[in-house]
Amino acid sequence: MELLEDVSYLLNENNQRSDKMFSQKLNPFDEARGAKVKLNWFITVIISFLMIFLGQLIGQVLLIIFSRYITIKEILIMPLSLIFTFIFPLLLCFIWVKFVEKRRIRTLGLSSDRFIFKFLTGFLIGLLMFSAVTLLMYITGIIEISQSISVGVRYIPAVLAILPGWILQSSTEEIITRGWLMHIIGAKHNKALGFIISSILFGVLHIFNPGANLLSILNIVLVGFLFGLYVIDTKNVWGSCGLHAAWNFAQGNIYGFNVSGNSSSTGTLMSFTSKGTDILTGGAFGPEASIFATVVLLIGIIVLVLKRRF
Repeated sequence: MELLEDVSYLLNENNQRSDKMFSQKLNPFDEARGAKVKLNWFITVIISFLMIFLGQLIGQVLLIIFSRYITIKEILIMPLSLIFTFIFPLLLCFIWVKFVEKRRIRTLGLSSDRFIFKFLTGFLIGLLMFSAVTLLMYITGIIEISQSISVGVRYIPAVLAILPGWILQSSTEEIITRGWLMHIIGAKHNKALGFIISSILFGVLHIFNPGANLLSILNIVLVGFLFGLYVIDTKNVWGSCGLHAAWNFAQGNIYGFNVSGNSSSTGTLMSFTSKGTDILTGGAFGPEASIFATVVLLIGIIVLVLKRRF
């Protein structure tokens, strides 16, 4: 019951004023220091793996059971798969924070102060960043349009149907790796260690994805650096949740590429054919494994570093 009350807190407008004061006074690193349990970084990483893999296992089993008794429309297969796969790791994280560390869920960087604005700001940045990757590939002749938006409009219902799934998937990964792992390790040891470990773990989680290679993992680690810096800069994870969701949504359902090696089965607004080596196209992993993604990610990281310096 306490867990449900804490989650519903995020949607309660009466708490906006107190949360604004909360977010101004403290950042998630400060709040993580108040956790009753702070384990060393190695054990904390193991716990994060258990949250993710046990949660996903629970979700997959329940989805199989659910699909045996209820016929799922094709348009809902991928959205439901994302929802079942990622809702349970998120709940396990919330349970750990609430009942083991004995602190509020909002201390993960989930203050309700202007959270919709923060999410949408990150979402817009994510759209722009992946659009920049696509534009670079297009103007250099690496990709050619095979399906225009005028043809893809018929897939709009399917595209909108999958968006909640991407939001949940991305938010779960952000809350566990950035909201919890980065800050609790930072509170136990130091901020730099939390930042580096959470980013490397983010890359490791994608090692077994279809088409993964050295450049793809390097780029995913860079994504972790970018998102981590954004969380540190904004002192919340709402923005990185939006950024991450938009990056995946644009990649898979606006431009029609594979998302970390996984193809979207729900239709896309556009699609492209690729030509060239894997280092340019990203191969089966998708543009996240291309040098163009590396360039855009490095520019984003440099911008955030300079912003903090000046």
